[in-house]
Amino acid sequence: MKTSFPDRRSLYRHIEREVLDLATTALAGLGSKQGLAFRRGVGAAPLFVGYALFIAEQSLIDEVDRLYFFTREGEFFQRVFQEVLPSARLANQSLPGSSLLEVSRLATFSPSLRAASIEEMMRLWSLYDSQSIFALARSLGLDPTVLDSVCARQAIPLDEPIVQPWQDARVNRLFQDPDFIRILSDKIGSDRQAALAYFREQGLTGGCGPIGVIDIGWRGTIQDNLAIMLPQQRFIGYYLGLQRFLNPQPPNGVKRAYGPNANRDLLFSHLLDAVSPMEMLCNSPLGSVMGYRFEHGHPRAWRLTYPIENSSHAQVVGHFQNGALFACRHWAPYVESHAIRSGELREKACHLWRNLIERPDRQIAEAYAALNHNDVFGVGAFVDKRVVPSQRSMVRGFFSASDRRAVILFIKQTQWASGLWHRSDLSHQHRAMLISALLAGRAYKRARMWMHYHRVTKRRR
Repeated sequence: MKTSFPDRRSLYRHIEREVLDLATTALAGLGSKQGLAFRRGVGAAPLFVGYALFIAEQSLIDEVDRLYFFTREGEFFQRVFQEVLPSARLANQSLPGSSLLEVSRLATFSPSLRAASIEEMMRLWSLYDSQSIFALARSLGLDPTVLDSVCARQAIPLDEPIVQPWQDARVNRLFQDPDFIRILSDKIGSDRQAALAYFREQGLTGGCGPIGVIDIGWRGTIQDNLAIMLPQQRFIGYYLGLQRFLNPQPPNGVKRAYGPNANRDLLFSHLLDAVSPMEMLCNSPLGSVMGYRFEHGHPRAWRLTYPIENSSHAQVVGHFQNGALFACRHWAPYVESHAIRSGELREKACHLWRNLIERPDRQIAEAYAALNHNDVFGVGAFVDKRVVPSQRSMVRGFFSASDRRAVILFIKQTQWASGLWHRSDLSHQHRAMLISALLAGRAYKRARMWMHYHRVTKRRR
């Protein structure tokens, strides 16, 4: 029997109290560290419930043929979606079928390239405006050593970071070298053949209506890559949040966000200041998709798992996700009986998101600091989050271009000032210097976002 409540706030308080009471048994079998992570996941559940409902509602409005959840965060989001909407129905309507699609920026970038040219590489360099040829090769899934001889002809050391490579005369000559173009073109061609075969096998090219794709965000690069490879197919992306787009958007795609969308307005845009902690909390332990290859005549995605990267998931993140899924399971009956919709949860969801990144529990901050994050696309390597610029190198950064680049790279890769407060392995002074650098980077980023938004708004008038 449906229970009545005087208002929605009372309903949500009732659900949250009920879930916490039910969670007591599950918490009893966990250690203190795991129990705290589980409890934090329970508390964060409305964020994920709202996002799942947003996906369901929009997929019905957009009349998509099928939903594809992108690895890696999509593996968690798919489980959330299934817990919140176990009958695969909303408002007496059947939801589109859904499946997991094994993708990554790395796996889809090379096959999406239309040519081995500077113009095409700008899709990468707009995101990473300082890059070595080593990192470029890794971003294309190439063994960097195959470029040794062609780079030597242009006097380009493989590991030299090149600021704005598209303006470097040596790089321009490299992209006119027939051997270099042949190596890249062969790689692009073989990657595209395997990728398109995989997408056909997954049914990505079979429907006549639009396809819905789900990922955490932040610019929808994978959706762009798919849209370029499959120009006849329309893609509609449903994201947790969206940063300002830096690349031209393919005409056969649309992107929507449940949380902040810096392309539309600045509401809740501060949540985009530090996105890597949210990536960690929504991540999968099954590894990153590195590319596609044929096995016994069938296209397969191949993944790279990294034991050190997964240790944080086993100790903390998995318990956070279990807590969120536990709570989502108990929200589901109320979603159906009280017609809860995503819009009414959005403000609450964004406040919960803010609490996760601005007031993190120690165990979450420590798990983040212990990460070896896969940044092969763009950076060309795994990034150890424990490694930070020394105090000396930060001071030298005022005078040394190389030290300054290292600090800027740290700011771009980290951005999470709140997490640094829990770094007991760093002195108070060192933490203060690092946090000051992150806050300065954040202020610069927000200023650019504000100027872009108001420039676009002025043009629209």
